[in-house]
Amino acid sequence: MLASLTLIGGLAASGDATALNASTQFWFFLPYLFFSIVGGWLSDRLPRKWVLLGCDESRGLILLCCAWMLTQATGIAHLPDDQHWKIFASLFAIGSFAAIFNPARNAIIPQIIPRNQLQAGNAVILVIAIIAAQIGLVVGGRIIDPQHASTIRTGLIIGALFYLISGWFFAFLKPAQHISHAADPLPKSKPKHFGYSLKYCQTHRRIFSLILINMLIWAVASVVASSILGLSKEHFDFQGKELMQHYTAVTAMLGVGMLLGAGFIAWVSTRREAGLIMFPAFICVGLLMLCLALIPVIWVMYVSAFAIGLFGNMIIISVMTLLQTSTANFIRGRVMGLNAMANTSCSVITYLAIWKLPQADANIRYVVIGMGPLLLLMGITQLLRYATKGPMNNRIANVCWRVGRLFCFVWHRLQVTGQHHVPNTGPVILAANHTTSLDPFVMQSRVTRMIRWVMMKNYQYKAVQPLWDAIEPIAIEEDQSKFAQVRMLVRILKHGDIVGIFPEGRLQRTNRELQPFEPGITWIAKKSGAVIIPVWIQDTPIAHSMFWHLVLPSKTKVTFGKPMTVAKEDDENLALEELRKRMLQLAGK
Repeated sequence: MLASLTLIGGLAASGDATALNASTQFWFFLPYLFFSIVGGWLSDRLPRKWVLLGCDESRGLILLCCAWMLTQATGIAHLPDDQHWKIFASLFAIGSFAAIFNPARNAIIPQIIPRNQLQAGNAVILVIAIIAAQIGLVVGGRIIDPQHASTIRTGLIIGALFYLISGWFFAFLKPAQHISHAADPLPKSKPKHFGYSLKYCQTHRRIFSLILINMLIWAVASVVASSILGLSKEHFDFQGKELMQHYTAVTAMLGVGMLLGAGFIAWVSTRREAGLIMFPAFICVGLLMLCLALIPVIWVMYVSAFAIGLFGNMIIISVMTLLQTSTANFIRGRVMGLNAMANTSCSVITYLAIWKLPQADANIRYVVIGMGPLLLLMGITQLLRYATKGPMNNRIANVCWRVGRLFCFVWHRLQVTGQHHVPNTGPVILAANHTTSLDPFVMQSRVTRMIRWVMMKNYQYKAVQPLWDAIEPIAIEEDQSKFAQVRMLVRILKHGDIVGIFPEGRLQRTNRELQPFEPGITWIAKKSGAVIIPVWIQDTPIAHSMFWHLVLPSKTKVTFGKPMTVAKEDDENLALEELRKRMLQLAGK
């Protein structure tokens, strides 16, 4: 891309850098409109690793051909205007194989990386790509000199060798066999025609929404990438070699931000509650674009580029991971092809508009200013919509549920098994060992019904009264009779609620042994007709203070056991012993 920009005069003092840079991007991404679907179809019909290998070898050969055409070039690296079509044709050819490569790569990743590690895996893959790209950008900026055409040839040969050598790495991949999506079983006859991918996306609204978000992301990325040259010229009056070095440095800062954004997502390592990461990131990118366009200070440009890369990559990785996990393997290639075609259509249209924009170096600033508030509005509205929507009874409770889930899965590395044993309807008692004050949060994280927790009234501090109003805990008074407490729980369960009870009646804190059970839980189950789900919690933080239970990181595990019923003729004490036995069996597992 640096070679192309140099050859068409994008770094010359007389050239419109923003428009010429957009022209190179336009011709590179234009083939995605024609070949993304083809690439997705090929990746569903042929072994994906051989599709990847073939694309890289082809791109390497094209670059070698370009270098060969420049063997006689000397002097200033600037082709006449009537020769620009050769550059655009080369970019189109390379972009054609990139368009085929892209959906095949995104489709094969879930066959290589386990689903529970996919978010981190995508981040690591992108980290590798970003590091390589930034090395290429910085080194390319040092190798390529607009005053010496021979340096262009050297850069193209180096690029070709990387494609030709690294492409063969794909031959050694060992992807897993096709496994049908758990929630989307493989049809008896797999549709192979192009149009089925569009129908598939239309019937899966989540996939359709993610593709729309991706389209917006890449339109914004196109504007940001195109604006750096123009803003640099307009804000600081850079030209020639000085402009190239500043451009590569700012773009490198953008890449470093992307690198740290990928690192953050790799650390988060969960796709659950990705909306709480994506939509605030949209808000931040919107604010930073306004800073980039409105504040003509060099360090502000560097910081803004860095932060845009940071938050932008958090969005990109989250969306891609959600797309991969939401799509069945038999059609993943075609969906990825459709996604690539859709988001690249936005990029191509954006680059074309910038290319043809009058006085693009000056006017690109107003484009950036216009997109900032759009991202702000989109981020705020979608964050409010996402955070307040959920399985709980009210908006505040849904916000608490989502924030609590993200906290548990990220900070406490929560692992949950057996949650399918919890019935979706009807009265349920969740009976768990009580290790820390974290226990209610980790249990609620994978239960999509609002659990009404039994807790002492004196622990319901007034400072967080809105929380108690939202989650509606069952308050027990210290001086309240046991009979009154039990009758109240029976009445609540008969309404079909799900109630969380810790039969031990106290925290284990530092001594992690199951303590004797308080009587009454089996009598409540018998009278209310509720099923009892034994739950075992382990590896929570060991500390005496309830505050440190929340703050200290952990690798908490929660296991939900099979439902247990207490019939009217059953002995309550024997049932209580059976419940204890089942909980200890879960501990053994």
